[in-house]
Amino acid sequence: MNKPKKAYVRIFAALLLVCIAAQFATSCADTSTGKAASETSASVTGDGSESTDRLYPDVPVVDFDGYIFRALYWYVSGWDWRRSKDIVAEEGSGDVIQDAVYKRNLTISEKYNIKFELDEVDEGSLNNRLRQNIMAGDDVYTIVCQKQTSVADLITHGDLLNIFSIPYVDLDKPWWDKNSINDYSIAGRLYLVASDITINDKDGTAAMAFNKQAAIDHNLPNLYDMVRAGTWTVENFYNTYKDVASDLNGDGKMDENDFWGVIGGRDVLTSFFSGAGARIVDKDDNDTPYISVMSDRNAAILERLYYLTTETNVFYHHHITGIGDAEFQDLFENGHGLYHWIRFDSISDMRASETDFGVLPIPKWEETQDRYYSIVSIYISSLTSVPISTQDVERTGILLEALAAESKYTLIPAYYEVALKTKYARDDESAEMLDIIINNRIYDLGEMLNPGGLRDFVLNLSMQKTFTFTSNYKKLEKASVKALDKLLDMIDDLPQ
Repeated sequence: MNKPKKAYVRIFAALLLVCIAAQFATSCADTSTGKAASETSASVTGDGSESTDRLYPDVPVVDFDGYIFRALYWYVSGWDWRRSKDIVAEEGSGDVIQDAVYKRNLTISEKYNIKFELDEVDEGSLNNRLRQNIMAGDDVYTIVCQKQTSVADLITHGDLLNIFSIPYVDLDKPWWDKNSINDYSIAGRLYLVASDITINDKDGTAAMAFNKQAAIDHNLPNLYDMVRAGTWTVENFYNTYKDVASDLNGDGKMDENDFWGVIGGRDVLTSFFSGAGARIVDKDDNDTPYISVMSDRNAAILERLYYLTTETNVFYHHHITGIGDAEFQDLFENGHGLYHWIRFDSISDMRASETDFGVLPIPKWEETQDRYYSIVSIYISSLTSVPISTQDVERTGILLEALAAESKYTLIPAYYEVALKTKYARDDESAEMLDIIINNRIYDLGEMLNPGGLRDFVLNLSMQKTFTFTSNYKKLEKASVKALDKLLDMIDDLPQ
């Protein structure tokens, strides 16, 4: 494991609030961003009822004179189910999520006199679109939501603001995801963050589904109780499925027509790696990233996961077939597997499935592990960034903080409590498991930055015919370390 090249210490001065919005406040003096008004927002939850314990953001209420809050948002052609559903919405859609987005936006629009607009651009073109706007000096976009696999280029090119430097954005507040802040800060800077503003990142959270009837048929122990007891580990997970696979049609081979212990997906191995509390890139006490994938513990974890995910008569994975996640999901829904590796968006997709299923967190590596960890997939999700071309940073900070706070009491209850836990989850135990998963979402800086192609190397490990991680890593190590050092140098040269 290489040592960090340099240490960075960043001390950020506390930002004085220009004015504090409170229930009985009248107004603040005029600022460069517009005329301030009194705090008048309603206190509502996702179901429209009034909340008595709401926490309000410490921001002034300002008339922004019709300002357009425009989001630049990624999409991939053919992935219509993963296109933005959290920025704009029409009135009266009847969909619980869209109705919550509309309600949230209406509250913020009326309070600050703004409008919301969305520009969706193909992931492969988004960076150039933003860069052209920056070079032209155009302050077009308030926020940028790029797929995580493509955001490192924006960071190192200097296209994004350091979120730590944006006034009024209080990252200690509960509407900002602390794990994303801790995991994605780089040497005292932060260029993307998860918050209650969006649900795209929530949809990307890894989990496990299991076939309830199959669990009964194979006399499995109560899996929910295993999670509660802290005994839901990789090895105990393996012991529950190793003997359940069956050649249903008796043709002497295992394929899509048979019953599997586990039905996976392409990044299932990396999800289990993260579930063990392991990371490709970790950080030292000075917030400086270093490559950690080759620690003794991590190497042992990867070797065990390789053999689990390549057990061809038990674990249906990409080493057997090149089918996509949708096809894997169809197999599970049609009763061809005991377990299925999923992301949160799969739960809503499977709501009409005739297979009765429960939801579990990704297993621990060992019982002594302090908690369960669920990685947020970089392959289907984005976080929130702010373009460097932003001319009125104060306005952006006010609106981000206000929008995130409002989202906590409208969008998030609708998503978690109504949609996921009530509408889509099949039982109360699954709802309980969702709470465990939600509270332990993590991010891997190494996956997002991909220094020297190290992310892809780990991702494709289970595609190899033999376990060659140790020897092949030695070929990549110098290039990966050099690439990470170069990234850090580029970031160090950027404005604070």
